[in-house]
Amino acid sequence: MALHKPVIHPGCCRPNAVHDAHVGPGLMAAEQEYTAVVYSTTSGRVLYDIDLAGDPDWSAKINEEGDWSVPIPLRGGESTVRLHEWIIPYRYSVAIILGSTVCQAGPILPYDPSSNESTIAVKGKGFWELMNRRVLHNRLWDPSSKRITDSSADITFTDLLANIARQIVEQSTLWAFRPGSALPLDLPPYIAGGGPNVRTYHGYEMASAGQRLKELTQVDGGPDVYFQPYMTTVGGTRFVRHRMLIGQPFLVQPGVPLLFDYRSSLVSLGIQGGGTTPAITAFVKGTGNEAGQLYGYATATALTDAGWPALDMVDTNHTDAALQPTLDGWAAADVARYGVQPELWQATVKASYDPDISTYIPGHFANYSVKNHHWLPDGIYNWRIVGLSHSGSSDRNTVDHQLQAARSF
Repeated sequence: MALHKPVIHPGCCRPNAVHDAHVGPGLMAAEQEYTAVVYSTTSGRVLYDIDLAGDPDWSAKINEEGDWSVPIPLRGGESTVRLHEWIIPYRYSVAIILGSTVCQAGPILPYDPSSNESTIAVKGKGFWELMNRRVLHNRLWDPSSKRITDSSADITFTDLLANIARQIVEQSTLWAFRPGSALPLDLPPYIAGGGPNVRTYHGYEMASAGQRLKELTQVDGGPDVYFQPYMTTVGGTRFVRHRMLIGQPFLVQPGVPLLFDYRSSLVSLGIQGGGTTPAITAFVKGTGNEAGQLYGYATATALTDAGWPALDMVDTNHTDAALQPTLDGWAAADVARYGVQPELWQATVKASYDPDISTYIPGHFANYSVKNHHWLPDGIYNWRIVGLSHSGSSDRNTVDHQLQAARSF
């Protein structure tokens, strides 16, 4: 269940299937421009196109909120009046668009304009942030007749982890007796067959749906979750919506992995050694204290067998958990994540080259063809794209890939 090293195919030649799919005339499309729109958080209806003072910053990752920032000029007059109309945290959201691809979208956060600056950086987070702002309870709980400590606010699921992730979000966007729960969201189909995983969420815990969803992704074998933003037009009106994508446990794309060529579509490949602290044994603290402390435990001896010293970690992110299998699952996931040689990879690729940014999302797998790199041997390296990002100060036509070795189950 450990992470494995990247798959390396010696030499720079690619298999024919991959070569045919990614090499040929018309490799580079025209450079794309960044745009941004304001939309209603609850309906997704686009209200305004944003006048940008420069390129935006954004990041999007699986199992996380992600964030965005757009620079807005302060010119006074009508443009500033309109800015005051929509820069209302959480009521309105912003979508960052490159060409026709929505890179990130989600609610505006509190802002802090300066009297000495002619621009303001409006910032926000991705859709997951809305789940962080909702207490998870049974959608049929009625606060006018029952306290949240009543059992009617509780939910128990026995199912596949992917289905439980779906139901956490469904329960939080279809409240029967509380207003304002609807969001512009497309839920995936329910996976038939069920599963053995049991989760009980009590209303009195008053934990957020976002927290419970993230905890589910962190157990051993937990599903990838990504809220993919996209633009659609209905009756001449533009809307921003979000697809909830759930892996089993990975999000995977059909066909062969994408291929990025070094010094062509792949601009650079950076490696940071020692970027994370390795752990061979994980203790995960649950509820309780002193001799009654519940905890999860997992260990892997591959590194000690190879000559490493014992290295422990204590995970204190789940101190309200009371189920032993769940605690052990988090411990196993910690060992799988940190029980490898700590090395972080980031690729910078050209957003308009084939494969362009519209053809992949966080969670997909990709091959990176490397030749004449000062640190890496020539070859094709297979990694999972766990995140995408762009800095407004960098080349507009590039996007950064945060990479991770694939788990083997």
